[in-house]
Amino acid sequence: MKICIYGAGVIGGMLASALVRAGHDVSAIARGPHLDAIRAKGLTVTNPKESFTHKIAASASPGDFGAQDLVIIATKTPALEEVAGAIAPLLGPKTMVGFAVNGIFWFYGDGFQPNGVRLDLSRLDPHGVLHKAIGAERALGFVCWSGGEIREPGVIHATRPGGRVAIGPALASNAAASRKLVEEDLKVTDITMEAADEVRVPMWEKYIGVVGNFAICTLTGGTIGQVHGDKGTQDVLLAVQSEADAVARAHGFNNTGFDIEKSRINPTVSPHKPSMLQDLERGRRMEIESSYLILQDLARQAEIKTPTLDMVVPLLVARARNAGSY
Repeated sequence: MKICIYGAGVIGGMLASALVRAGHDVSAIARGPHLDAIRAKGLTVTNPKESFTHKIAASASPGDFGAQDLVIIATKTPALEEVAGAIAPLLGPKTMVGFAVNGIFWFYGDGFQPNGVRLDLSRLDPHGVLHKAIGAERALGFVCWSGGEIREPGVIHATRPGGRVAIGPALASNAAASRKLVEEDLKVTDITMEAADEVRVPMWEKYIGVVGNFAICTLTGGTIGQVHGDKGTQDVLLAVQSEADAVARAHGFNNTGFDIEKSRINPTVSPHKPSMLQDLERGRRMEIESSYLILQDLARQAEIKTPTLDMVVPLLVARARNAGSY
């Protein structure tokens, strides 16, 4: 398959590496020193067990590549509007577009009305450019359980070998095509890829798992293990997770795997800094809209009270604004 990775950061780079090793024709959209390094020395992806370097075609301009079979967008969500304005050269009549992004998918409300109620997710596509340029008809969600950091331009370090990716369509009518992509076409072996006919299920599973970490680590500067290891900060992040879980349940998703008591007695010990804290520390735009403000929107539409979230979010917004990251 011809596959373009739009945004060759941590997640995009790891996916690119796995797809190259599976035999696909992979190209990448990147920019700045990272792009220069990929062009000069190739894309290097390391983990605690092994290292791979791949010479792949890379450019800052989608116009340098033709229509693809699959485009995987792995940028930060604040960049999605810009991506939508530039993606046209990569799209053919049958091109699928996957979104390997954090937070709530922009297409979450397309073809999905919990309890018969139409959701307002206009915050995630305020000018309608994602729906117009890409559309839910060709959109896929990629839910990725992987972590890491860009150690230097062109070099991505994953915190663990492998990883897990759940892939599913924005619209239920595309479930068969999505399943074929995962089970027959991609043929990736060193990352666990699973088909999800209802991609909102793994989306909530991952989202609830990280929504407390992102906020509390970013506000405190601590690692995931540090905020889980302190009872005070653990209580706050578990409360945020519980409120997110309540919204998921209001939408009919009761199988997210979240158990507050198990989480309390088995705190996460990871030394990893979540991506939102990494963005803050490096002066990058933070994913406030798709990770927090949209959760408040959905909670209010479902008449779910979120007292902890409503205290945490203004602090997070202020922290991001003061750092020039929002």
